Amino acid sequence: MSNALDALGFPEEDDRVVDQDGRLGFVTCSHESDCDDLFALIAELSTSGETWEIQFQTDLAPEKMLSLTLSRHRAVVAHEQAVVPDQAEADAKGVQLPVYDLDDRVGQVSFQRAVRGAKPQEIFAEIGAGPDGRAKARIVQRSPRRVLAEAAAADEPALRAALREAIPKLMFTVGRRGPA
Repeated sequence: MSNALDALGFPEEDDRVVDQDGRLGFVTCSHESDCDDLFALIAELSTSGETWEIQFQTDLAPEKMLSLTLSRHRAVVAHEQAVVPDQAEADAKGVQLPVYDLDDRVGQVSFQRAVRGAKPQEIFAEIGAGPDGRAKARIVQRSPRRVLAEAAAADEPALRAALREAIPKLMFTVGRRGPA
């Protein structure tokens, strides 16, 4: 895990990294803005072939807690559900960024210009489905948190390939708040 932390540019004195029974761990809460660092860390561990395990703890009541474990080598069951965009969030965004079409060369060049200078360790791609059924991505800067660019492609594999070409070592997360 220390190699993954180094590759992502985490400082050595990061207080979220803990030693738990001789193993390194990363502690964060789902409501903290740095939760995206957890997803980036999982992606880095997975691409390097490392094993990982996520332990969730949810407080149900003062004396009651629910614990779950997600491990890289165990099956994960999921279901697909339609997500309705949050209109308040859309209104709060204000000005909409242009969505670059990564299926054509003009869109690819324009997108590369829009993200020029962005460091892969300081950004990530939040991927989801657009209202038109195409795969969409938001390129999000970690700190200060802001959306740098939006892009779309026919499907997720094409989108990921185009993003990897434009920004090598970019980390991906699944969109949490509806369509990207």
